[in-house]
Amino acid sequence: MTSSWTMTRKWAGILIAMMMIAVPAAAAVITQNFMRADVSVNAACFTKTAGGDTASASGFITFNGGATINDPSGTVDLIQETMTVEGFAGDRMLYTDAVDFNNTCTGPVNVTLISENDPAGGLALDPAFVAGGFWADLDVALYLANVGTPAGNPGSSGDWTLMMRVSGGSVSDQLGSVSIPSGATRSMAVVVDTDDGVVGTATGTLRWTAQATHP
Repeated sequence: MTSSWTMTRKWAGILIAMMMIAVPAAAAVITQNFMRADVSVNAACFTKTAGGDTASASGFITFNGGATINDPSGTVDLIQETMTVEGFAGDRMLYTDAVDFNNTCTGPVNVTLISENDPAGGLALDPAFVAGGFWADLDVALYLANVGTPAGNPGSSGDWTLMMRVSGGSVSDQLGSVSIPSGATRSMAVVVDTDDGVVGTATGTLRWTAQATHP
């Protein structure tokens, strides 16, 4: 009986080993669909250019449309237009045509302003603003015109939409959206309120992305 029991266990072990060889440990059924994408590159149809205020002899505002930043790979240069605006202690400065937003796309675009370090943008290269005590002494508001020739001042006229603001050292973005028809231009305004307690010269940097959605 001992010999019979030993043989039974032996053959059972051999059978289990054979089953393990026959059936893969990580079996899978795979379906593959094949696709192709042809990528083309054309001239940009949503662009920004210097507004009429930059032609002022005052020099209070400048615009550079040729500045660039790298994409996350570090190998592609993306345009990052830069501008400078000046405020004065105790005053409100209104730049009603600081930058022109141009749409030469085949259809309308809906424009919003997003602080640049928004993770959803994929370009978290810089903080939205370089702060310190500077931003506690002034408010900066960015407006976009709803019409080609806006009437009245931003903040008090319905021809303007508040898009973004820095107040009390905090950034509030995506506050509004403006639709720009194909072939049209809309002006961006910058309003700078500076506390009268500011002494001497101080500087700070604000960054944002102008996002155009094609409906």
